[in-house]
Amino acid sequence: MGVYRETRNIEASLIEKIENILTENKWNNVEVVKSFARAYSIPINPDEKTAVICIRVGVTTHNSIEVGSDSTFRKPLLLIDLFASSDGQKEDLTDTLVAELKKGWDYTEYTIADGAVESRVRNGKIQVSSSTIAPINFDIDKDQLLPHDRYRNLITLNCIKNSVEE
Repeated sequence: MGVYRETRNIEASLIEKIENILTENKWNNVEVVKSFARAYSIPINPDEKTAVICIRVGVTTHNSIEVGSDSTFRKPLLLIDLFASSDGQKEDLTDTLVAELKKGWDYTEYTIADGAVESRVRNGKIQVSSSTIAPINFDIDKDQLLPHDRYRNLITLNCIKNSVEE
């Protein structure tokens, strides 16, 4: 049995939230992963309207709650790479994710046993203080790119985990 630490809990909480958004908005053929290697191993097929979302935790800042205290608020930069099968899908999926994620979501602490989630305990919220959408454009003909790289966006979320870390 293992207990995830804060960064892995943030990743898992974000994955769970995105999967719920996809289900609630009836997005099919979209997978959520944590690594570029996994993202590029999943085929992008325009006929099947497949897409991949890869999440990462970037730079994390720890702000002291008061002078002289070791207690901090965690402020992670969350990176969401979107690999779509068309320009329209890229734009629609990006707008759906940003509209829902900007509301924030539960921070969940996970316990894992035998490779599966054994328990989930909600322990705070992840709040989004700002977001940015950046198209990933390689400035060459899309036909010369891998299918994954033809229709991409990078969504960045500056976040605050609203519980104090001792």
